[in-house]
Amino acid sequence: MTVRRAAKLAAPVLALALAAAACSGGGDGGGNEETLADIPAADINATDRADMKEGGTFHWGINEFPTQYQRFHTQGNLGNVERISSAVLPRAHYYDDAGDPHPDENYVKKSEISEDGKTLTFELNPDAKWSNGEPITWEDYAAQAETIGGHRKNADEFKIGDPTGYERIEKTEKGKDKFEVVFTFSTPFGEWPRLFEALYPKEYMEDPKKFNEGYEHDFPVTAGPFGDVEFDKTKETVTVNKDDKWWGEPAMLDSIVFHHYGNDALAGVMNNGEIDGFYLGYDAAAYDQLKDKNGIRITHAIDNAYRHLTMNGGKGRILEDTKVRNAIVHGIDRAQMAKATLDGVEWTTDPTANRLIKSTQTGFQDNSEGYGEYDPEKAAKLLDEAGWTQEAEGETRTKDGEKLELHWVVPSDIKNSADEAEIAKAQLKEIGVKVNVETVPNTAYFEEYIVPGNYDATTFVYSSTNPYAGYSQENFAGPVGKDDKGKVNWGNNLHFFTTDEIRDSFDKLTQETDPEKYTELTNEIDRMLWEQSMAVPLFQRPGTYAVNEKVANWGANGLGSIHYEDMGFVK
Repeated sequence: MTVRRAAKLAAPVLALALAAAACSGGGDGGGNEETLADIPAADINATDRADMKEGGTFHWGINEFPTQYQRFHTQGNLGNVERISSAVLPRAHYYDDAGDPHPDENYVKKSEISEDGKTLTFELNPDAKWSNGEPITWEDYAAQAETIGGHRKNADEFKIGDPTGYERIEKTEKGKDKFEVVFTFSTPFGEWPRLFEALYPKEYMEDPKKFNEGYEHDFPVTAGPFGDVEFDKTKETVTVNKDDKWWGEPAMLDSIVFHHYGNDALAGVMNNGEIDGFYLGYDAAAYDQLKDKNGIRITHAIDNAYRHLTMNGGKGRILEDTKVRNAIVHGIDRAQMAKATLDGVEWTTDPTANRLIKSTQTGFQDNSEGYGEYDPEKAAKLLDEAGWTQEAEGETRTKDGEKLELHWVVPSDIKNSADEAEIAKAQLKEIGVKVNVETVPNTAYFEEYIVPGNYDATTFVYSSTNPYAGYSQENFAGPVGKDDKGKVNWGNNLHFFTTDEIRDSFDKLTQETDPEKYTELTNEIDRMLWEQSMAVPLFQRPGTYAVNEKVANWGANGLGSIHYEDMGFVK
């Protein structure tokens, strides 16, 4: 069934639904004349279950072996964690190819919001059970709302990454029976379908130790088409097996095995037939190796993600000053970075990207004017104004005896990251900024450097599991309180700063119900992020996956959700 809502609350979803009217941005398209507007929204080889084989194992190549599988934990906010956990955990809603939400009837039979946007009711599926045999009831939803929303007395003991939406739930109550749950919001949350994208058992939400550690290299309790999760720390694989106790449509596959390989090894194992699919992205060497390989197809669609330059502007950091961050952006030719990365995979090298609206969505526009241009002279002027002076051409700028040197961190097996760092190093040298590149193990990149803030600059990808602009609030707002040592906790904001205007605008956005106002405010926020040089877009990420041509219902899913039970192989 579709979501039942008062008409005014449908607006944020409709405003961001895919539309043919989406525009493309400027920039040098290089030798590829295709624009972002020409690229389809999804490419998954959609196939009816009747035309598929039953059984088999899908071997999925990924580029890391995560430790933390509690998605609301600060260390669990990783794309691969979401991909693995979504096969075995409940979700309240899924998204179709247009980005519109629907209740996942395996868990939620019906969802309804009140006219004033303050009361949300879920009718739960009474057949849904945890792997330990316990029914999934209103108590599980209540426990998660209380913990993620920071409402518990011992809230600082839970390492929460993002409380958005949950912090507005002031009360959760049992409805007509244990299979109905009623949430009362202090203020409306227009993006409510994205709540409970993953649901955990109440016992792992009520106890901070179980929350923080219970899902480390483990899925002690599951509830999905797959379960019985096996971790092999030697081979660095995660296997999810078909759950015969699953009450929904049975999984077509017997199992899915997630294999960790270095980015530079994935194409080779795909070429050898050891895996059935992986995200190829913009790896030119991998593209050349696989594009004409019999039995393999390369998907071509818009991805719900963008690559960006992120700078640590936290208190006391060398990039704390906004003018310095603005100067760094003006000192880097983003179009050249995009061209160097994307030319090799036959993808438009247009560097235009909007952090909050994808090119296939209504309202997409470039908001970078005055902040995103490559302008070394302007960069030098801004640094002078900020007090970073240069004694002679070619020398590193100094201020109060300190040199303007950036600690630029890159993961060891991602060539594109290294290339981007070297381009930035050469270009920033021209304006008197020295870049010290540190290459670190891929497994330590986020956990030991980016998440704790042990860096000045880096490049990586922000991806989203839904079409809502407010989902990015976690990356730009905060803080979310203090940790158990009294230190400010910025959650998933890896810039370690924000402004009141950005924070308040995101809060306003998630309450907005008028589609035109929602889109207008979304672009205003994107402009604010340009002004602060936060997650500076390099390009919209290509939806290029290398896939076994016999694989069905998997690949570049764009704004749509993956239906794991429908994944498999064609007859």
